[in-house]
Amino acid sequence: MHKLIRRNARLTLVSRLGDGSAAIPGHCDDSIRLGPKLFQHVVGWAYRAVRVGFGPGTLGTVLLLGACTRYPGSSVRLAGEPGRWELLRDDSPYVIRGAAGRGRLEVLASVGGNSIRTWDAIDIDDLLDEAHRHGISVTVGIWLEHERHGFDYDDPEVRRKQLDKVRACVLKYRDHPAVLMWALGNEVELAGDLDKALRAIEEAAALTKELDPHHPTMAVVAEIGQDKARRVREACPSIDVLGINSYGGAPSLPRRLTAQGWTGPYVITEFGPIGHWEGGHTPWGAPFEPSSSEKAEMYRRAQAEGVLAEMPGRCLGSYAFLWGHKQETTPTWFGMFLESGERTAAVDVMQELWTGKPPTDRAPEVGNLALGSGPVFEPGQTFVSTCKPGDPEGEPLRVTWVVRPESTDRRSGGDAERGTPDIPGAIVESGLERAVVRAPDWPGAYRLYVTVFDGRGGAGTANIPFLVQAGEVE
Repeated sequence: MHKLIRRNARLTLVSRLGDGSAAIPGHCDDSIRLGPKLFQHVVGWAYRAVRVGFGPGTLGTVLLLGACTRYPGSSVRLAGEPGRWELLRDDSPYVIRGAAGRGRLEVLASVGGNSIRTWDAIDIDDLLDEAHRHGISVTVGIWLEHERHGFDYDDPEVRRKQLDKVRACVLKYRDHPAVLMWALGNEVELAGDLDKALRAIEEAAALTKELDPHHPTMAVVAEIGQDKARRVREACPSIDVLGINSYGGAPSLPRRLTAQGWTGPYVITEFGPIGHWEGGHTPWGAPFEPSSSEKAEMYRRAQAEGVLAEMPGRCLGSYAFLWGHKQETTPTWFGMFLESGERTAAVDVMQELWTGKPPTDRAPEVGNLALGSGPVFEPGQTFVSTCKPGDPEGEPLRVTWVVRPESTDRRSGGDAERGTPDIPGAIVESGLERAVVRAPDWPGAYRLYVTVFDGRGGAGTANIPFLVQAGEVE
């Protein structure tokens, strides 16, 4: 690690071993990040100064000027031609093997991942440093506000303040060596005016390119609809890459992009299981969630057909969603990990796709979860549920059965939701393949959750909805 520090009005170059980055005092006490390439740049200034005979005082001034000359921590650019693109990071080909999320970066690196994406740039200093230590790049998301949250894109002052935020973010992080590209907004158009959203994205992208020509700009949209890719191309000339959040439609993206005339580069910025808005529902509106092993195969298909089929081609890579856990309709729908930390089969599939080899110890699974009767029960009625858990390596399994109310805090666009509590006394008896369940006393929609653990960091999940209804049940 290298630093220039001021002591008694003199500049001293301090060098010590480290990760190759440090801070240099700059104008007005601002810090300038000094990575390995910038260190070489500063030393080059010093060498030239010595060669021409500068004294110590002048040498110090030259060192400071060299240090304060902006030099990007990494340089990322696109190369190729319409229909056939690749990303070059410091002039070397770079394929994004990414996950959407902020945590477990050491695990991500260990299973072959090399990049993460964020949705905003709030307090990401430590995240960027940690990612760099693990050899992971970061697509930095800069949050652009949504009309559905009350943001008024017809107000010039409101738009100016948003651009001020974009400016501050780019200036603060553009020289960090972990930065891969800038993602301007995330699904800004959702439940709003697409033209206004695209105008906001273009304004932010144009400013970003002016401030940082060394990293590509990307617009992240919610699927591509009938003409969204075409309209991004026409309305956002400052956008280099199209980022697409796509779930059930991810395998068909190449075909649908072609139909819209998109020949530019794209990244699948979120993918995973089918969304709760895309699959089947009960008569009372509860969506059916795939099991963790079924989801894993959805990750596999999306990566194979939506990403790898376009390499070489238009696709630069992808970000699997979600490298972590969250409550969205259920606590297990999108998370590749449980809240308690265990990984699911989705992580194992991505490791196989990224490295070419499956893990030696794979996560367990829960199959054939079923209700012995129902799915409509009277309050207090007991019923039997069965499942078929399994472990690829034959490890002994531990199982938990839980009943929770169906979520009533359903949001759109991934907005934060409240979880639901366990119903005490709902599980009368339980074993590895069978449980006796007592329907809650309060009418309403509920869900039975089964989770199996292998004791080695892996878990499998499944759940099934049921309804409690007062009165005679057929």
